[in-house]
Amino acid sequence: MKIRGRINLLVGLMSLVAFAIGGLSLFAIFEYRDRIDTYGIAAERVYKGEHVNRVVTAVVMEARGIYAADSVAASEPFAKGILANLEELKKVIGEWQPLVPVDQRADFDAVAVQSQGFAQFRSETVRLAREQGPEAAAVQGNNEANRANRKAFQASIDKIVAADQAELVTLDKELDAFGQTVILLVSAVTVFGVLIGAAFGLITGRRHLSNPIVELTGAMTRIAGGDFNTQVPSVGRKDEIGDMAGTVEVFKRNGLEVSRMNASEADMRGKNEEFRRRMAEVVTAAVGGDFTRRINHSFGEAGLDAFGRDVDQLVGSVDAGVSEVRRVVARLAEGDLTQSMHGDFRGAFAELQQNVEGAMGNLRSTMKDVRGTTGSINDNSNELRAATDDLSKRTEQQAAALEETSAALDQIMAVVRNSAERAQEASTMVTEAKQSAAQSGTVVRNAVEAMGRIEQASGEISQIINVIDEIAFQTNLLALNAGVEAARAGEAGKGFAVVAQEVRELAQRSANAAKDIKALITKSGQEVSSGVTLVQKTGESLTEIESRVHRINDHIHSIATAAREQATGLQEVNTAVNQMDQVTQKNAAMVEETSAATHKLSSEASHLFGLVSRFDIGTGAGASTVAAPRAAAVSTVRTAVADSHSAPRVSPARKMVGTLARAFGGGGASVAAVAAPSGDSWEEF
Repeated sequence: MKIRGRINLLVGLMSLVAFAIGGLSLFAIFEYRDRIDTYGIAAERVYKGEHVNRVVTAVVMEARGIYAADSVAASEPFAKGILANLEELKKVIGEWQPLVPVDQRADFDAVAVQSQGFAQFRSETVRLAREQGPEAAAVQGNNEANRANRKAFQASIDKIVAADQAELVTLDKELDAFGQTVILLVSAVTVFGVLIGAAFGLITGRRHLSNPIVELTGAMTRIAGGDFNTQVPSVGRKDEIGDMAGTVEVFKRNGLEVSRMNASEADMRGKNEEFRRRMAEVVTAAVGGDFTRRINHSFGEAGLDAFGRDVDQLVGSVDAGVSEVRRVVARLAEGDLTQSMHGDFRGAFAELQQNVEGAMGNLRSTMKDVRGTTGSINDNSNELRAATDDLSKRTEQQAAALEETSAALDQIMAVVRNSAERAQEASTMVTEAKQSAAQSGTVVRNAVEAMGRIEQASGEISQIINVIDEIAFQTNLLALNAGVEAARAGEAGKGFAVVAQEVRELAQRSANAAKDIKALITKSGQEVSSGVTLVQKTGESLTEIESRVHRINDHIHSIATAAREQATGLQEVNTAVNQMDQVTQKNAAMVEETSAATHKLSSEASHLFGLVSRFDIGTGAGASTVAAPRAAAVSTVRTAVADSHSAPRVSPARKMVGTLARAFGGGGASVAAVAAPSGDSWEEF
């Protein structure tokens, strides 16, 4: 049997023992749980019975409180206690009933009937205590018949409780016995299974594993030490140790073969060392750039000799290819592009030969193109130099013209700004005159209103004077009547007649004064009417003046607004011209830089053409002088074209400045001088 099978058998045996122990344990657990449940139910029945007995005792004690009470109010707490305990009794009986076994059902039914009678009797006691008083309740309940019934009820309860307690004792003994049985059974199965497994494991380990492995290990150690005559134990076994022994036997035979081969290896090692030394010399020389060294030696070994010849051929081929490349590159360094590699090369050197010839051909073609392109660059740079010179001159002329235009616009702006300021001042003065006329009209209107009020006051004074005149008339009439009555009185009325005479005279003077005042008031009223008429005419004249001042103000305001708009427009034109002047100055500086760059480009192109002309491309040197005549001809044509485009023309900005100067300058000498065309010409750019 294989070792794996023996181990599996041992594991199976131990697993069987574990399953047996586990099964017994599960059986014990479930059985113990059932017995515990039964014990718990019996204990719960005992508890319920004792609880019922205690509730009955509590009802009896509460009833005794009612018997001893001296009034209905004093017995009420005991009555409530009896009713609460009766409810508790009913609840406990209901919870106890499902727990009662079949053999106790008859006794429990008797207890249930007795509990109902007990509850009815004690409820009647409570009713009597509340309705008739404690004395009636005592007559009903405090007697020997009632006590005998209660004792019989409690005896029935104690009988059931005693039976349950006896069952608890029996169940407790059964639990103890069952626990001891399970412990003994599990211990026996465990000890028996462990002993069998240990014995089987020891036998298998020592006889079938440990001893054969120790013997095989000793044999392997001796073979590893070089003793190939050692006998390998357990070779014929059919298990894993037999496989290991067979493998060790193979190692033993391989060791014998290796020892035989080591003898011939010593001679080969010497030849290899000589070959390695010569090979190192050739490789070292090749690494240093010397491809003339060769192995050129016979080692008496066909493989080494063939390898040495191959290395010599390799170095020779590399030497030939490198020599040709070195020759072509040396001529290339001298500027000769007509050389190529000579010889019959193969492989990488044949590809190198093709690449060198292709590179030289491409280089010759490129140098031809570069030489032609260099001539064209030289011609174009000469043309560009002439064009930039012309452009520089025209830019300088344009910058000067824009500078003059900017100065003229500055002077025109000063004139227009001055005119706008004068128009604004005139508008301000007219506005002030309009305000003064409005104020004068207001004053005149106020004067007319005052005259009207004076005229009205004169009328009222005339009315008052008429009243005074009437009073004087009535006073005079009364004085006259008083004199008549005094005359009738005779001697006794003389004094009263004198007083009446005085009163008449006073009334007469008042009437005369009133007449004089009325005449003056009438005359004053006529004068006031004349003054009112004159003031009204003055107000009409001032109103007319105010309306005319309004129209004048509108006209002057329009003039001032137009002047401001013209000044704003000229300011924008001046700003634009100044910007054009700045841009033109920058363009002039840029053109100067471009001109310098084109001069330098022309010089560099000539120098580049000279450098390219050093290479020999096999077409002769006559092409180096082709570009000069063409450059001169093109330069002459460009100069003529530039002169034709540089004819002086009238500047549009100067023309516009002249028109604005005539419009706003009033023919001033300075503006006319600026606007007049000068001797300098302006040219378009």
